[in-house]
Amino acid sequence: MKNYLLFLFTLVACIGWSQEPEKDVKKSESKVANYYLDPTANLSKLWEAKSLIDAASENETVKSMYRTWSAKGKIYNAVCSFESDSILVAQQFKKKYQVKYKDAALVAYNSWIKAKDLAVKSYETKDALNALTETSRYLNNYGIQAYEAGDYKSAYTHFDAVVKIEQMVTAAGMKSILPSPEDLKKQKYLVAACAVNADMLNEAFPYLEELRKANYPESFIYEGLYKYYAPKDDQKAEEVLAEGRQKFPNETSLLFTEINHFLKKGKLNELVEKLKVAIQKEPDNVSVYTTLGNVYDNLCQKEWERDSIAKGEEYYLNAEKYYKDALAKSPNDFNTLYSLGALYYNKAALISKEANKLSADYSKAGTKKYNDKKAEMETYFDKALPHFEKAEKLEPRDKNTLIALKEIYAKKSLFDKSNEYKAKIEAAGK
Repeated sequence: MKNYLLFLFTLVACIGWSQEPEKDVKKSESKVANYYLDPTANLSKLWEAKSLIDAASENETVKSMYRTWSAKGKIYNAVCSFESDSILVAQQFKKKYQVKYKDAALVAYNSWIKAKDLAVKSYETKDALNALTETSRYLNNYGIQAYEAGDYKSAYTHFDAVVKIEQMVTAAGMKSILPSPEDLKKQKYLVAACAVNADMLNEAFPYLEELRKANYPESFIYEGLYKYYAPKDDQKAEEVLAEGRQKFPNETSLLFTEINHFLKKGKLNELVEKLKVAIQKEPDNVSVYTTLGNVYDNLCQKEWERDSIAKGEEYYLNAEKYYKDALAKSPNDFNTLYSLGALYYNKAALISKEANKLSADYSKAGTKKYNDKKAEMETYFDKALPHFEKAEKLEPRDKNTLIALKEIYAKKSLFDKSNEYKAKIEAAGK
C-alpha cells in the first residue's frame, strides 16, 4: 500500500509539474538571468533553463504567449553565446571545441520570430527585433562552421536567416545589422552560393538574379543561373553562359561549363575555338587536349559518313595532333590512348570499305589498287595496335579495348590471339 501511495504521489507531482508551464517559463527566465550573473559558476543554470523552456514551449497552454518565445529566444541566444565563446577559447589553445547544439541559432531565430508575431505592445516588437540582431551574429558563426564542414544546406539556412533579419530591422526603421550595402550583397552572395552547392536551385534563383542585375563581380552567379536554367530552358541557359563569359572572359570555370554544355548538346563546331581557348588558359590540362581531339574525331566521322573524304581527312589530322599532344604530356592516360587507337582503327575501317569497292576488279591494275589499299589498311591497324595494348594494361577489363584488340588480331589473321581476346571479353562480362 505504501508503495502504491508513493507511486500515486509521484504521479500527481509529475502531473502538477506538467500542468504549470507558465511557472516553468518564469523559472527558465530566472535561471538564465542567474547564469548571466556569473556564467562560469552558474553554467548549470543555463542547461536547466534550456530543459525547462524546451518542455514548456511544447505545451499548448503557453504556445501562443509572447513571453514563452521571448524566454526561449533569450535562452538559446545564451547557448549560442556560450558555444561561440568556447570556440574562441579553444582556438587560443590551438584546440577544437565540438559544438553541441548545431541548430541553436536557428532555434533562437525562430523563437524570436514567433515572439515578434505574438507581440502586442510596441516595446515587445522592438525587444524581439533587438534580440534578432544579436541572433544574427550567431547565425553567421554557425553558418560558417556548417559551410566549412561541407553542410551547404545548413549553411544556406543560417545565412539566409541573417538576410531576413536585415530586412526586418531596416523595414522597422532600425539600424542595419550589416556595416554597408556592399556587405549585404556579400551576404546574399553567400546565401546563393550555399544554395547552389546544396542543389537548392529554386532557393538560389532569386538571389542570383538580384546579384546579376546588380552586376555583382562573381562569375559563380552565372554558373548557378546556368544550373537553374539548364533543365528548364536551353536557350536561357546559353544566354546566361554567354553573358557570364562576356563579363568574365578569363574565368576558366565558366569556360568549362560552356564547353560541357556544348558537348552535351553535340554542338561540335562551336566547341573547337572554346577548347583552343581552354588550352591557352590551362596548357597542362591533358583532358582539354583529349576533348578537342574527340571533337575533331567526331567531326571527321561525320564527314566520312557523308563521303566527304577530304574534309574528313582534315579533321582526322587535327584529331591525331591533339591526341598526340595529350600523350606527350601524359603518356599513360587511358582515355587518350584508347581514343588515338580508335582514330587509327576507324581510319583502317574506312580504307577497308574503299578496298572492298576494288575487290571485284580482277584486272592487273585493279588487283594492284586493291592490294595497295589492303596494305594501307593494315598500316593503320598496326598504328592502332600498340595504343590499345597499352590501354589494356592500364584497364584490363575495359570491354571496348578488348573488342578492338580481338578485331585487329582477326584482321591480321592472328586467330589464336583473336580467340584469346574473345575469351577475355567473355570473362569481363561475368
